[in-house]
Amino acid sequence: MKEQELLLKALALMLERQDMLSALTESQCLDEYGYSETHCIDAIGRLELPNVTRVAGYMGMTRGAISKMTKKLLEKGLIEKYTLETNRKEIYFRLTEQGRLLFEEHDKRHKLWEKRDMEFLSRYSEEEIGTVRRFMEEFNAYLEAQIGTLTEG
Repeated sequence: MKEQELLLKALALMLERQDMLSALTESQCLDEYGYSETHCIDAIGRLELPNVTRVAGYMGMTRGAISKMTKKLLEKGLIEKYTLETNRKEIYFRLTEQGRLLFEEHDKRHKLWEKRDMEFLSRYSEEEIGTVRRFMEEFNAYLEAQIGTLTEG
């Protein structure tokens, strides 16, 4: 088997293992929400004056996609809309109590994941990590271009 094939198999296995580990370590309160919804909640919890444009920029998604997602999150009672006294036209979002609980659970899980995986990565030199990081950045850019091609046509 060629090295490229072995690499693709290793990447697929890594993604499967990450999913399995997440399922074993995540709180069940996150189970019913998708990856994008959870990260949208995270963005709204972190950003100052989060609106569709700011959340889209933070997440690297289109404003249309964020509009659809925030509509779902509003319906689920995880976020609410508000305006400022000085600008009634612009709509902002904030987390509800339920949304805040999800935000905190996601943050806690993310910190545990980072601590666990940083221990593993500490085995490697800065140069080795840099090589893998560059590969992942280039591969992600390639995948993003593939997504763009499929969604434009």
